[in-house]
Amino acid sequence: MTVIAVLPNSVSIAPAQFLALGPRFLLVSWTMDGKLDGTTNAVGPITPSVDGEPVRPPFTTLTIDTGWGGRRVLSILPAPRDPRMPIHFIARNRVIAELRTESGAADLDPAGLLGSLDGAARLRVLRFLFDFACSTPALRRDAAFAGLCRRLVLDRAAEPAMLAVRATAGGDLLLCAGALSGRFGAISGLVVLAPNAVARAPFDACIGPDPAGKGRIAFDLLIDRGLCVPGNLLVVLGANGVACRRFPAESTGLPTLTDRLNARPDTPAALRHYLLTCLAQRGRSDVSAASAVSELQALAPLPRRQAADAKRPIGASLDLAVPTADGGLFLAGWLHDPHGLAAELVVRTPFGGERRVGRFAHRFPREDVAKLYGTGGIDRSGFVLHLPGNPEPAEALQVTAELRLASGGALRLVPPPRPRAHADARAAVLGSLPPRFATPELLETVIGPAVAPLHAAHLATRGEPELVVYGERKAKPAVSVIIPLYRTLEFLRFQIACFATDPTMADAELVFVLDSPEQRDEVVHLLRGFHGLYGLPMLLLVQSANYGYSAANNAGVAVARANRLLLLNSDVVPDRAGWLPQLVAALEERPGIGAVGPKLLFDDDSLQHAGLYFDRDLQGAWYNHHYFKGLPRDFTAACRPRSVPGVTGACLLTTRAAYSAAGDFCEDYIIGDFEDSDLCLRIRDQGLDIRYAPSVELYHLERRSIGRHQGYTRGVASEYNRWLHGRRWADRMAGLMARDWCADDEAQPSRSSRPRKTAQVTR
Repeated sequence: MTVIAVLPNSVSIAPAQFLALGPRFLLVSWTMDGKLDGTTNAVGPITPSVDGEPVRPPFTTLTIDTGWGGRRVLSILPAPRDPRMPIHFIARNRVIAELRTESGAADLDPAGLLGSLDGAARLRVLRFLFDFACSTPALRRDAAFAGLCRRLVLDRAAEPAMLAVRATAGGDLLLCAGALSGRFGAISGLVVLAPNAVARAPFDACIGPDPAGKGRIAFDLLIDRGLCVPGNLLVVLGANGVACRRFPAESTGLPTLTDRLNARPDTPAALRHYLLTCLAQRGRSDVSAASAVSELQALAPLPRRQAADAKRPIGASLDLAVPTADGGLFLAGWLHDPHGLAAELVVRTPFGGERRVGRFAHRFPREDVAKLYGTGGIDRSGFVLHLPGNPEPAEALQVTAELRLASGGALRLVPPPRPRAHADARAAVLGSLPPRFATPELLETVIGPAVAPLHAAHLATRGEPELVVYGERKAKPAVSVIIPLYRTLEFLRFQIACFATDPTMADAELVFVLDSPEQRDEVVHLLRGFHGLYGLPMLLLVQSANYGYSAANNAGVAVARANRLLLLNSDVVPDRAGWLPQLVAALEERPGIGAVGPKLLFDDDSLQHAGLYFDRDLQGAWYNHHYFKGLPRDFTAACRPRSVPGVTGACLLTTRAAYSAAGDFCEDYIIGDFEDSDLCLRIRDQGLDIRYAPSVELYHLERRSIGRHQGYTRGVASEYNRWLHGRRWADRMAGLMARDWCADDEAQPSRSSRPRKTAQVTR
């Protein structure tokens, strides 16, 4: 497009000067009086033109007032291909300045750029140069331009003060500190001047009070180690001026960022938040910086902050915030807001993720909050939430939040860091509300989405278990007996004594799996003593952590050698010798049997288990039940072999083929519950039958190990497992229980022998 500019004779064209900025750009400057046409001060946009054609970007222009009432115009633009062509600068369709470069030499004095300008105007000139350079890669790496910038800065600050380097950080960063005059104003920009380049500082500075108490402005800055070298300058642009600081040589023995914060417990929360934010920003592309975020949150977390003042009309707290690997965020806390002052809760992660909550759907009473505010039991202030999101570079251990009020105010909330171990975080989520409030909807929308990724992350930490062998292993045992151990060891001596004095156990392989590795030395010593006493060959697998009943059995099966697998609890003791061959005979009585289970007794000789079946509670949720539980040992219906919907995992005999075809024990259940019925349903899905063998009797001191797991007993783990089991198998269980299991078995009496519900006790 050709630009035609018309200029009245009364207005002259200002001659411009230029300075070459490398081979590709020119810095052009000219001055003019205060009015463009004698009537108005408005200049408007200025466009450079060569041979009637507008210059293509990138270019930029700055107009500033001089001290004598005129105007100085600076323009950075690409150098014309033909240096003999004049450059015209056009405003309001009029040529206001002209540059002729045919002389081929620069005639702009760099020192004159800032002459006759006040502090605010000088700041604008420097920002103009830095902003254009930092957005233009070719100019950013131009040595001539970097030299010009250094000259302009050092002309105003010949001896810059030195920065201090405080600590090293992840992502190859250093923490530097400096101070400015109290009149400097807010810092608006940071630029690093190297001898041959110009670059923006990677992060803004964190402003704080002067620790020396001299009224200065103290600032901290995270910066790349490659920029923090002698010879480089840090240019600080402020509201009221420009400051320059030198980088020192990096000293040896610098502490890590975490060590420095731990050594200074009085470090302001604002600085801790700044460091986390910067490291998280770098952590999006740098693994070491992302790891530093987790380390910093674990070793030097932000102090907890809540609004819990009974004299104020609103209060809130985030007691637990658990980000998960899939990007989800679980929250538990309370909100006391009887007057409806809160508008929304805004939660932020260090990596920049943000969640907004306008409605707290799942509320329940909190006795502690009711006591604080004197509201009695009517204050349903407790809440749990799950907020979906996108995965972040690393799992944050701590978030920050604001409870925004309708008036525009806000209450800042900081929860404690989430437990670092995934198992502990899982237990915290499961323990965040009383079990009686764990409705199916809440389990589906809140607990389940939080627990599942935490449980999977915990299982993913498994390594190879330690294998300890006592005696010579059997090459082809008849049965491999898999016995998980967790905390409870007091019945082990009775169980092993029964095995050792039973001749029919000679062909069995004993595989113990220790799921509480803190007991490793005790159990190794205990089994060594039993082996020395009885000469009984045994294996011990020591897991690196507690991964649950299913994982323990699967690990034991993986090292077992037999084709028949007996899954046995450590608190099950045989009533008499010869029981195992009878159980094997029941398994092999006819083709198509996938698993069998014996009669299990309480220590008072009442029935604990005579087969497992399914039923619904009053709310329609599926539960596992044991036939004839609590009835006498010799109850007639419990003394007849029959097919049953399932058998308990406390003593379950199956084949390796059926176990593998079923996909082993499902490890999605927490700690241990419902995984045995899940396995039975999987076996039945292979078209195989499950049988109850009452001729085999063992004592079962029920649930002794699981009762010692606080992560299970102090929360909704059982409700979660029941919900997960019912969610997967509801239709299958309904189909199975439509069948009359007593009448269908040819060896059974009439339907009237089915146990009455008054005699059934839930698990």
